[in-house]
Amino acid sequence: MTEKNLLECIKQGAEAWNLWRDENGDADVDLSKVDLRGAELKNVNLSHACLKEAKLQFAKLQKANLEGANLQGARLLEASLHSACLRNANLTGASLLEANLQCADLENADLRAVQFNETVLLDQANLKGANLSTATGITTNQIQSAIIDGKTQLPEYLTEEMDDEFLLQF
Repeated sequence: MTEKNLLECIKQGAEAWNLWRDENGDADVDLSKVDLRGAELKNVNLSHACLKEAKLQFAKLQKANLEGANLQGARLLEASLHSACLRNANLTGASLLEANLQCADLENADLRAVQFNETVLLDQANLKGANLSTATGITTNQIQSAIIDGKTQLPEYLTEEMDDEFLLQF
């Protein structure tokens, strides 16, 4: 399917898109640089899709399947990714300013150089094994509201801040 046809299909909504994905499961999905600002894509199956540099500002992607998707450099300003699956997704260099990632599954996601800010919602987000080593704008409070493990790689500034807070407890 051509990029134009893929775009037309996804703009019809999650139901039409998911039906196409069910029928064409092996098809490569390249939606690089696509403009889906404000799109209603709740429950959409975009697993393993290429969404490099996609414009997804204000998109509603609640419970979307983005497992293994390439979202490198994507713009997700104020996107709703509540309860979305982003396991093993590549979000390097993406902008997640003001995004809602509550209860999202970002296990083993590549979040290097991702732009966060203090209004990003990470309550109960699964960040186990995620690489946030060069992410910017994320706060200690956000990390404490998320689920992390020993494999989660945090930015150096945040690791130092959390160590300082730990020492202040004594």
